[in-house]
Amino acid sequence: MLKKTIVVVALLFVMLAISPPQHANALQAGDHISATWAPWNYGASGGEFAVSYYGSTGTLFTTFCVEPNEYFTPGEELVVRSIGTTIMNNGGKNPIALNPLVAYLYHEFAHNSWNETGIFNYDDPVARKKDDALLQSAIWLLQYPTQDVNNKFIDYAWKYSKIDGWTGTGDVVVLNLFSPDGGVRQDQLALVPEPTTLMLLGVGLVGVGVFRRKTK
Repeated sequence: MLKKTIVVVALLFVMLAISPPQHANALQAGDHISATWAPWNYGASGGEFAVSYYGSTGTLFTTFCVEPNEYFTPGEELVVRSIGTTIMNNGGKNPIALNPLVAYLYHEFAHNSWNETGIFNYDDPVARKKDDALLQSAIWLLQYPTQDVNNKFIDYAWKYSKIDGWTGTGDVVVLNLFSPDGGVRQDQLALVPEPTTLMLLGVGLVGVGVFRRKTK
């Protein structure tokens, strides 16, 4: 039995090693956070923001605005009112669902799992600043279609979401953010752990538990 347990644990580590890294956020409804401009943010109302627990300087993840008609001040205290796949306030209008193509683009960005090498430049600050602006524009235009534009990320989303068999919003969610006094602020994109990650974690805990019982 001990040998079988060791084999199970070993297989677990192999599966974790070959599976893509999960950059899931650890936030929950009620958490207090702040969002500040990432170094390569182009300084407009959108672009890439670094999310931290309020009062902390450690970045949890970076994100993009999904709602162009709601605003916040970078660095201010924000409260996560809810987490889901709905843009709750929608600029004062009726709530709307997160567009699957928007979710797909953020998934590709967060996991760096692009099908085209170099389509988003993570390394060169100047090039990343341009890609940030273009990706933010694509997110808004897909979520709120107003016109046909020449945007490589929109073209990418339409093409590769079908090739990858993307359906729904996958592991992407919307953070509905408010001020501490209840004022509407913004909706930001984030990731949640995928079911396979949670399953592997559960198997690992079971394996460790059996191993400890056998060695006592």
